[in-house]
Amino acid sequence: MHASIAKKLAKKMKRQAGFTLLEILVVLTIMGFLIAMVAPRLAGISGDAVDTVCDSNQNRMVSMMSGYFEKTSRFPNKLTNLVEEIGANTYQLPAVSDDDPDNGPETLASEFMDRNHFRMHYLNAREAAELKTLGIVSVLNLNAYDAMDDDNGAVKSGFTQADDLGYTYVAANARNASMDSVLIDSGIAVAMVGMGAEDNADDPTFDVHTDERNWGEPDWFGRIVLGFGPENGLVTSGIVANAAHCPGGIQNTDNVTYNDYNIVLPRLEATAERIETGTLTDFTATPSKLVAVAYDDEPAADYVIATNGDNLKVRTFDITTAQPKWQYATQCPEGHMFPADDEEFWGIDIAGTVGNID
Repeated sequence: MHASIAKKLAKKMKRQAGFTLLEILVVLTIMGFLIAMVAPRLAGISGDAVDTVCDSNQNRMVSMMSGYFEKTSRFPNKLTNLVEEIGANTYQLPAVSDDDPDNGPETLASEFMDRNHFRMHYLNAREAAELKTLGIVSVLNLNAYDAMDDDNGAVKSGFTQADDLGYTYVAANARNASMDSVLIDSGIAVAMVGMGAEDNADDPTFDVHTDERNWGEPDWFGRIVLGFGPENGLVTSGIVANAAHCPGGIQNTDNVTYNDYNIVLPRLEATAERIETGTLTDFTATPSKLVAVAYDDEPAADYVIATNGDNLKVRTFDITTAQPKWQYATQCPEGHMFPADDEEFWGIDIAGTVGNID
């Protein structure tokens, strides 16, 4: 009897034998093929999810901002001023990322700068007064100083500011506090898209960015950009519980420290007047008839807008004209606007070369 039971157990164990090495290798190979096919799709889903969350954040911000504006007819106070003070009434743009995590993060995302081509703009008395009528009485200077290497008393090694703007080292004991609250007044500098007055004169010389390709939005030319930090009026009034952060920026913290959403103010009446009376360096197009084309895939060099061989969308706009105060826009810290435009980039005929995009 015992022998019979033993034979049955032996047969059962033989039937339950494990996989052979060859069978395991075949299974692993099949799994490898499946992972190779599925992983790129999962990566795409992850990227789409980041964009969706970012759009959702901006959508909510636009809704809250619209409600606040409709109720108060003004913008929230204590927005973030994207500058660093390097001396008495002397400013510079914060460090723009060189996309090299090995030398530490800088302040602004390189894509944010590429889409806006910021320049320092010194307010005159009329601009300061106009901002106050819009509700912006004070701002918080960002003062990040992320390009500083205090050990060597200089700008950190290997870093060069984007757009060849240069970057001034400020000793630690001479720096202003981060998010330093200052009253809006003549002589304060702000970040402006594409151009900026070099002093607070009524007829100043404007430093104008001359690259004609890869702009985020052409009609932002000559408009001030400020950030929605945690101290802004939307948060302190209780309309928004907290200032949202961009998920794409969260993924890029090894390169960038600034991750707040931003508002592009309408072009001020006083700014439009200064553009019309001032001197625009290296700018030969007609400011009242700037021509731009939109594209996803960059057109060929010396693209002729007049013939428009690729049937791109063409827009003509005027930077000597003020905009109504409701004509503001938002963008994330990587420079993407909401709602998104039809195409990804714009080319602008800054040089006025018979409607060419060089």
